Amino acid sequence: YLRESLRLDGQADVLNVTVCPSCGAQACPDRRCVDCFAADMCRSCAVKWHKYNPLHRIYRHNGDFYEREDQHELGIRIQLVHPPGEVCPTREWSHVKDFAILHTNGIHHLRVDFCSCALGKDIPRPIQLMRRRLWPATVVDPQTATSFEALDDFTRLSLLGRLSAYDYHKAAQAATDGAALKGLADIRQQFMTCIHEFRHIMLFKRAGRGHEPGSIAKTPAGACAVRCPACPNVEMNMEAGWEKNPLQWLFRMCLSLDANFRLSNRLSRSTNKTDPNLNDGKAYLSPSADYREHLKQIEGVDAFAEQPSDCSRFGAINMANNKGGRGLRTTGVAACICRHEMLQPLGVATLRKGERYSTMDYVFNGSVTFARAPCILVTYDIACQWHKRLQERLAKIPEEREIYGGAVKMLGFMTADKAVFCVPKFHLYAHRIICQLGYALGWTDGAGALDGEGPERVWSGTNPAASSLREMGPGTMYDTLDDILGAWNWQKLLLIYLIRVGKALAERMERAVAEGREQAAIFTEFTEALEDEDRSITEKWRRLVKAWEATSSEPPASATAGSSGGDDMKTAAATDCDHEHAEAATTFDFEEQAARAQFLLLGLKIESDRYRIESKRGEDGQTITQATARTQTLNALVRDIERFRSEQERFMPAVYASLTVEERHPDRSTAQTVKLWMPYELPMNDESVPAETRAMAIKLLWASMEDELEDLLHQLRLRGCLNRFKLKNITGQRANTRARTAQDAVDANVKTAAHAYRRHRAAYMALVGPDDQPNGWEKTMRVLEDSDCRGLGDRLIEQIDDLSIDNARQFVASRRDNGQAGGETLYHLPWIWYKAGFSGDNDKKISDELMVEWCKSRARARSWVQEAWILDEEMGRVLRFNESLASIW
Repeated sequence: YLRESLRLDGQADVLNVTVCPSCGAQACPDRRCVDCFAADMCRSCAVKWHKYNPLHRIYRHNGDFYEREDQHELGIRIQLVHPPGEVCPTREWSHVKDFAILHTNGIHHLRVDFCSCALGKDIPRPIQLMRRRLWPATVVDPQTATSFEALDDFTRLSLLGRLSAYDYHKAAQAATDGAALKGLADIRQQFMTCIHEFRHIMLFKRAGRGHEPGSIAKTPAGACAVRCPACPNVEMNMEAGWEKNPLQWLFRMCLSLDANFRLSNRLSRSTNKTDPNLNDGKAYLSPSADYREHLKQIEGVDAFAEQPSDCSRFGAINMANNKGGRGLRTTGVAACICRHEMLQPLGVATLRKGERYSTMDYVFNGSVTFARAPCILVTYDIACQWHKRLQERLAKIPEEREIYGGAVKMLGFMTADKAVFCVPKFHLYAHRIICQLGYALGWTDGAGALDGEGPERVWSGTNPAASSLREMGPGTMYDTLDDILGAWNWQKLLLIYLIRVGKALAERMERAVAEGREQAAIFTEFTEALEDEDRSITEKWRRLVKAWEATSSEPPASATAGSSGGDDMKTAAATDCDHEHAEAATTFDFEEQAARAQFLLLGLKIESDRYRIESKRGEDGQTITQATARTQTLNALVRDIERFRSEQERFMPAVYASLTVEERHPDRSTAQTVKLWMPYELPMNDESVPAETRAMAIKLLWASMEDELEDLLHQLRLRGCLNRFKLKNITGQRANTRARTAQDAVDANVKTAAHAYRRHRAAYMALVGPDDQPNGWEKTMRVLEDSDCRGLGDRLIEQIDDLSIDNARQFVASRRDNGQAGGETLYHLPWIWYKAGFSGDNDKKISDELMVEWCKSRARARSWVQEAWILDEEMGRVLRFNESLASIW
């Protein structure tokens, strides 16, 4: 291959050839076009052949080697208006001798002949260029242009690969003059102007505005956005008679709100006058003037003021007026997306200073303006606070605002009790217990498997462009972001339409059906087991849960329901509470604490994912599907490790600096073995670990141990209940196999919780060391043996029913010493049970916790079954939407 590559650089097949292969003339074929196929020819043939391809790269052999020959040196000219090869009689006084054109293969300088004869005298020069697929950099005497092919090429690379215009122009220069010997003129600004205009025109072209009588000027706000075909739309995709369907949640519009502070824009010399916003509210971003007037009008209005939060520990409210960036024109963007993660028309706005209600209301009402659904569900990180005075704020929006229609529509939803507000699942556990119950998607009828975290996935797609957007002028930044969001929506549209791509509706339906069957089977087994023990308690709880769902009254066993932790609860605990082993930690900014906690939680998550992958290794077969799934899992693990390393550089710089290249950038083969170098993997007094990071790790590990023990207790209770029911009631191979499925799922959860506790306890020990005090931490968080991971027997529960914690321990010890006869004579009560604590009301406590698990199992089964129904309805809506869209076109 090396020899052949060198041969191609030489004369190769035309060595010693004296006749032109093309025309047969007695002339040396010393010209070669590298963009044509096997094109060695004489000079006259090179000119003749390239009247249709004037932007090909042609080289001339100078006797020693081939060197680049510009088109204007060769005599190749571009004649506009006239057919190729025809000469305009006026070209000698209406041409540009050194016209620069940026193409996919480099920058070309050649002669362009404008037409001034009868054919083209009434056609402006920019239009003459456009008719030859050349985009002029200016409308007045253009001397620079970019080919349509280059604009298309750059657009794809920028939207899919996040390539900047600067880098693309630099690559074009390198393709033209890699050694920088010719001193090419810098046409980067002209290229960027062409890109800005091209994106603007393509937006309207793809939206069909070129076929409308009013064209661009009469385009309504938001009309150029790519719409979601699966969301309910009374005008386009709802089946006749939907009003009579009792399951109205099938037609509910689901919207999610969030803000992203990475997509900021630096304050520069560019202004709205020198760099205008061309799209200006015709797609996703808000109309500049209307949004500006909205912010000015509500300034100081009490209803829009961000009140101190009485619930969420997130900084969205507390930082609303403080998240200002010095030297920034905008501090980020706020967005509203649908259930299918598609940006909504007028659903994006820039943040001027923090995540204020005024901005979030604007993007929300802008999105609702285009909603054509009979009811709505909204998820937002701080929904419990944001919606408190929402009706009051909606009533104050004036009629002249673009979002007025959405405000009126939302007021109607709220008045008719057709609006539901929830908190995304990932953020839920940072809220108070009452909010965890009242705003949980899992408890919401008709929410399906929605997690509300769609905006986070959208940001993962847009954040790679943050560095480019930050340096742009205001207008270019707005229009580029419109283009990026339009490309995101288009990709999501393909996922909905194409069955074999990503999370298509068909794939999601398969998962929903499978999960629905499994969860329904587990819930059925669980219910039968409970009814076998005490049917009256099950009926009582069934009535309580249904009453709560119908009236949103006080939830049953609310104190118990919130015992579960989660990453956000750990973050909040770590940033709010002091631990006895971390009292020396310094006080620092809340946001910094939260970021540090998330960094450590990511490390803990990676360790958990590794265990999960390793535990499934024996289950993985040899099919292509299983191999693909494992590869995807390992790819996700690699991405998490890379994200962890980027945060490690911030919070553990000394450790990061000592990492090898392999440790910083692992691949699939090393992702499960590469050492993370968490704080507990280093010596206890290692100075490379900052004190704040060590203290935070101590807090999080303690919270993790508590969570894992709580989860272990829940799973062991469930295991005991299912085992007793199976032994007592299940006979036959088919029934036993079905029951074994539920038991296997619980057994796997027990192993996972036990392993996580042991791993976190060992890490905690490495950070704080052993504690031999009478009431030290090792007496609370003991070593977990396999024998401890078993449920309580019925006889032992009855005997310690009315004892306090101390009496229970004494009773167990005395029973162990007495050596009583019977099958449970040497049965030792596992420490995890009496750590949880038994009181005189213990039977009620155990029953309540078990019934909470029953409620959760019921909610999971219901959610997945409803998800299947929703997806079935969405598939029909997609087909009807396409039919309606075809009729419109």
